[in-house]
Amino acid sequence: MASNSIALKHWSRIISRWPVDKVRPESVSFQTLMRKRLEKYQNPAKAAEAAKVKGNEYNIRAADLTWDEAKEMKQANALYALFENRFAKDAPFPKKLRFPESQPTHYDDIITESERAPSRGFLTKMTDKLKGMIRLR
Repeated sequence: MASNSIALKHWSRIISRWPVDKVRPESVSFQTLMRKRLEKYQNPAKAAEAAKVKGNEYNIRAADLTWDEAKEMKQANALYALFENRFAKDAPFPKKLRFPESQPTHYDDIITESERAPSRGFLTKMTDKLKGMIRLR
C-alpha cells in the first residue's frame, strides 16, 4: 500500500473524527479495530506472522492483504455518509415513530441513560436499580 494513498488519508481522518463509544471497551472500539485493519495492509508480513502465532485462528490469504484503492474509497464514503448523518436528512423518521404517544420521551431517555451509564458510581447504580424495581406510576 502506498503511503500517499488518498483512501488511507480518508481512513485516518475518519478514525480521528469518529466519536468514542464510552460503553464499549477500548480493545473493541471502532478506532482500535480500524487501526489494526490498516496496520494489516501496511505490513502484510507482520499480519501473516501474527495469524500463525495465534494458532491459525483465521487464515489470511494474499488477496486479503492487497490494498484496493477503489474499494477502500467506497468504504470510506459509506462511513462519511454515516458520520455526516446523510441518511437521516434524506429519509427522516416520522414524528409518530420518533415520539410515540404512549411514551414520547422514550428514545431521549435511552440516549441520556447511555451517556450517563459509564460515569455512574456504585451507589447511583443501586438506587437506579431500586427505582426500576419499584414503579409508582
